[in-house]
Amino acid sequence: MKIIKLTALSLLTISVYSETKPLFQTGEKWYLNANSNKLSPTNSKVLYFMPNDAYHTYRARKFGDWDVFSIVDSRNIERLNKGDAIEIIDTKYNDKVLEVKLLSGFNKGKNFFIITEDLERFYKLSEEDSYE
Repeated sequence: MKIIKLTALSLLTISVYSETKPLFQTGEKWYLNANSNKLSPTNSKVLYFMPNDAYHTYRARKFGDWDVFSIVDSRNIERLNKGDAIEIIDTKYNDKVLEVKLLSGFNKGKNFFIITEDLERFYKLSEEDSYE
């Protein structure tokens, strides 16, 4: 009987902790807070035109195998300047990639894709959308 009670208690505990609020919500506006220069290929943050390009780059970073996973043409990325803003539209690939709309710059209003880890590292949530 003790085993059944412990099993039930552990399953309830796991279910309570697994129901967390998602980090990113549709409609949130984020702005690039890291140093980035659109004209510099080595010092620029990017958005991807295709979701699979972002996902392959994510996998290459995770597994360290750039030959197999990441083949992205430099013409298929949008380079950003510091302060450029984006709005979250949707998630892809189990929340590893986000679809975003660019709110500033030459391609304002177009949809792109970003790696979730890049959003966490280099962007800040806009103050007007802060819910705290």
